[in-house]
Amino acid sequence: MFDSRTPRLAPLAAILALLATAALAVAQTNGTRDSVIASPIGGGTAADGDSDNVAFSGDNRRTRYIGFDSTSTNLVSGDTNSSRDVFLIARSSQEGSLSGRMTRASVSSRGRQGNADSRLPSISGESGRSARCVAFESQATNLASGDRSRDWDVYVRDLKRRSTTLVSRGRSNARTPVVDGACEFVTFESAGRIYVYDIKSRKATRIARGTNPDQQTNGKGVAYERSGQVYYQAYLRKFRSRKRGGPYVKRSGREQLVSRSAAAARGNGVSRNPSLDDAGLYVAFESTATNLCEGGSGCAGVGSADRNGAVSDVFRRTLNSRRAPSKDYMQIVSYSQGCSAASPSAAAVDAQGDGPSNNPQMTGAGENIVFDSEATNLKESSGIAVADANGAARDVFYWNFPRGRRCGNVSRESRGSQPREAGSGQPLNGASTNPATSNRANYIGFTSTQSGDLGELNGPGIPDVFVRFLGGE
Repeated sequence: MFDSRTPRLAPLAAILALLATAALAVAQTNGTRDSVIASPIGGGTAADGDSDNVAFSGDNRRTRYIGFDSTSTNLVSGDTNSSRDVFLIARSSQEGSLSGRMTRASVSSRGRQGNADSRLPSISGESGRSARCVAFESQATNLASGDRSRDWDVYVRDLKRRSTTLVSRGRSNARTPVVDGACEFVTFESAGRIYVYDIKSRKATRIARGTNPDQQTNGKGVAYERSGQVYYQAYLRKFRSRKRGGPYVKRSGREQLVSRSAAAARGNGVSRNPSLDDAGLYVAFESTATNLCEGGSGCAGVGSADRNGAVSDVFRRTLNSRRAPSKDYMQIVSYSQGCSAASPSAAAVDAQGDGPSNNPQMTGAGENIVFDSEATNLKESSGIAVADANGAARDVFYWNFPRGRRCGNVSRESRGSQPREAGSGQPLNGASTNPATSNRANYIGFTSTQSGDLGELNGPGIPDVFVRFLGGE
């Protein structure tokens, strides 16, 4: 169940906790992965607004920061702007604990709250380096100088200096920011173009045409959408004398079409929502294409066949098979094989999702991917009698394809504190969407309208952000 860089634990611990409450709800575990008890602390006051877009800092297993956005007014003191804000939890050092100090990141350098909505946090952090900043998009006009329009702009909040910088100066409707691990580059979209902002030189460079970018953690490449396909462009920082303008960012190599088969055929459906690993070896994305497994050795378990037609699936494309640990070309993520390291070709489950699967997010090593899906047939093993007890309600799933096993299995992670029934696991009673994973998949987050369990107190009408802890060292 874990990235192959992470030790397998025995026993596996599982914790589900509610973040979007004025006091965090911390889960207690009884030592098994499927039976958890959630217990609110500090009074467990219900959040009075909806929360979404959970994000984790990229600092390997440490995961110092957890971020999300919310319309709640009772998460921190002094929240009187009646707008959506970006919140950060500085988590305690103990792995698995979600206790910590909650603050607002969408404030000015003087601590002034935004006068309009802010959302979509992206937090830095990488191996050996703590998270330093968070990027977000906002319609506020009072967070930094140089922004007087009510369109969307991109900002970076320096967590050490407590300063906020406008990244998208001079760009209209700048959206979907992603910061690299070292807090050196921010990618974003504006007017159908992809930009890379160099935080040191304070310059934004146009890299490609497209929307909805995702940047790899080492800050050397970006994936994005254009005309129903997914593309990738590498870039690098070049150096020159100050007299000639100082350092600058430029493209490195040609743009690559990601959503194509090993037989060099463009995807025959719509591909979108790319997610990159740390080093630009893999891209996960969703697609309605039916030809992406054709050519080469096909996709593990399914070969070249696409069994569900134009239903959206989640795929993982290997960009560089020479450098990537796995030498495959394309895999279907929304497919559960039911295999083991001893028998990687076994197909005890052999189920491709029978409903649309979307919104992939990938770990740093590219061997674990979370996504949400309406599929009812995805399950962890053949021993689970009922694959999905809540039917077509959207759930969050976790695909793991460790290099040692060479095949992929899928488990449902949006499940509650009740014991498993008939080996199937208790799904949450509300739709679960928009998942995220920490760099090593020790934490999984998602948004859900779940009510009445796990410390949830504000009812099904208000979506909350949940975090599941999959185990510690």
